[in-house]
Amino acid sequence: MTLRLLPLVAPGILVSVLAGCGPSTQEISDLRAGCPQAMRVQDAANLTRFKPGGGRDRTDVLFQAELGKVDIACDLRKNAVYVELTLNIVVSQGPALTDRTANVGYFVRVLNPSGTIVQGRNFAADYKFAGNRTREGSSEQLSLNIPLAQGQSGGAYTVAVGLLPTHEELEYNRTGGRR
Repeated sequence: MTLRLLPLVAPGILVSVLAGCGPSTQEISDLRAGCPQAMRVQDAANLTRFKPGGGRDRTDVLFQAELGKVDIACDLRKNAVYVELTLNIVVSQGPALTDRTANVGYFVRVLNPSGTIVQGRNFAADYKFAGNRTREGSSEQLSLNIPLAQGQSGGAYTVAVGLLPTHEELEYNRTGGRR
């Protein structure tokens, strides 16, 4: 009779044993508090690129890009926090894009607790619209190392990300596409 209960009880015992192997609630809370926060720069989360010249209607659009979800994972060390950053970009081909390729620039900036940029770099991702596809996406992954002063927490830092619009494209974003 005891042998018949073993298949029913064994999974419960295994779950109980494995549950003790993971981090505690306090450890998870400490890890989250030690990780920088990710911030999408609102004015740079979307980008509409037009062909050169004065036209700015729908037929003049080369491509539109959107910065999607941004995730951060980190590993806390004594004097630094190592960050794995993942950001998603989706690009839609516009009617004026004749070569079916788009180059989308984006930036990553690390801000210290006072809001000063302490690290930063620009990047670019290339998109090729193959066949009848008019939409492409990518998941860009970057590694950052943020040195910390004695007693400083990585959670006091912010990692800001956005696309790289020109001044004109930024104004277009801020006015909601109105001239």
